[in-house]
Amino acid sequence: MNQLIADYADRIGLRAPLEPTLDCLRHIHHAHLYNVPFENFSMHGNAERGLSEEVLHETIVDRRRGGICFETGRMMQWLLDECGFDYELRLGGSVSPKGPATHQIFVVTLDGERWLFDIGYGARGPRGPIRLADGEQLIHPALSTRVGLDPAPGALVWTVSIHEHAVGAAEWQDIYRFVDAPVEAADVDMAHFYTTASPNSLLNRHKVASIPTPDGRISVRDGNLIVVAAGTSTTTPVDDGAQLQELLGLHFGLSVPLQDLGLER
Repeated sequence: MNQLIADYADRIGLRAPLEPTLDCLRHIHHAHLYNVPFENFSMHGNAERGLSEEVLHETIVDRRRGGICFETGRMMQWLLDECGFDYELRLGGSVSPKGPATHQIFVVTLDGERWLFDIGYGARGPRGPIRLADGEQLIHPALSTRVGLDPAPGALVWTVSIHEHAVGAAEWQDIYRFVDAPVEAADVDMAHFYTTASPNSLLNRHKVASIPTPDGRISVRDGNLIVVAAGTSTTTPVDDGAQLQELLGLHFGLSVPLQDLGLER
């Protein structure tokens, strides 16, 4: 095991043997999801520095920051490679609001079965790997996930939906769709560029952080702290930079410079 993987495994508290098994895949998903928040506070600076091993080690491991799907996804690729998993990359597009294919996910093949592996969507993403079969559900007390296959002819298209029990949701909500075809590194690079550079990118219009909890989630969006737990959702406006820094440290383990907080009104 190289030092990058050893340090990343320690960062997320991963204690499972690194081997290409479903049990290991589940352990990896859980360890990353509950320890590395989705966040874009320093997204532009990260994009300028690139997604090299050195940069991501310094960002995610040394400074214990989170990241967007392209940042955490690149780190995850190296871990999946170390374990010997057979996987391909996919790009998904948001359903509402409808957007381009800018969400990086994995399709992992194990013993002839394929699994959606998504650690980059944030606290409203899947709580574990889910088998790619029409109507398959991953049930979780706070948030369940379902995958559905588009019946239209042509390329296979999957819709990923969630049922967020933690907020008392009555129905399933579609969150993104993806074409079931491999994407090349250049496609991922272009999606990353759009996400960080386009004025139409949602992550260029909002400052966010999110991390799941066993019974809900905690999020920050444009200076509002949102805590979802046990069927209730509480939103607290935070206009003071020092207070927001303190809350990001308390709930997410993040240390974010004042100039990156996006509190300007």
